[in-house]
Amino acid sequence: MDVNLAVNIAAIVISLSAVALSAFFGLRQLRSMRRANSTVVAIELLTRECRSDAFLDSEEFVLYELSSHPPDGGVNGLRPEHRRHATRVGLFFSSLGALSVFGGIETKMIVGLVPTRARRAWVALEPYILAERQLRSPTYLSFFEHLVCLIDDAEPARHHASLNLRRMDPLSGRSRIEAGADGTGSGAGAAAVKV
Repeated sequence: MDVNLAVNIAAIVISLSAVALSAFFGLRQLRSMRRANSTVVAIELLTRECRSDAFLDSEEFVLYELSSHPPDGGVNGLRPEHRRHATRVGLFFSSLGALSVFGGIETKMIVGLVPTRARRAWVALEPYILAERQLRSPTYLSFFEHLVCLIDDAEPARHHASLNLRRMDPLSGRSRIEAGADGTGSGAGAAAVKV
């Protein structure tokens, strides 16, 4: 009787372990699939959208013309064609911020690819975003703001130096890895490179 009970308990333990392992690997696979779907969106945003003529026109308007319009009415207070430009740029960077928050894209990729563009757009849009938050929605483009904070926290120049990006030596015309302060080029203690 005791042997049968032990065998039954062992069988139950083995069965429960198999179910637990199956559930664990199933959840990992599900997370991996979700991440893969987000990666496609990130690639689309980073390669196609920010290089499209429509986006570049909107970015140029936001950076060089938007400030001639008062921010008092927020983004929605702008004329429709101006609002379209501001919204396109704001939503682009907000989407990148959301992808970083939800794990769809690595923060280091964003910091490496769009730091200057994101900060310049934030500086231009900030008064309109803050007015929009006051007037209509307290969370308006909050993922965009989060993105800019991530970029500032990461110090893009130091981040780039840690990636061991290759550079062309202006004297020899040959490529090299930017050497760190310790001379290794490993990124540990790497000197900040102005990019």
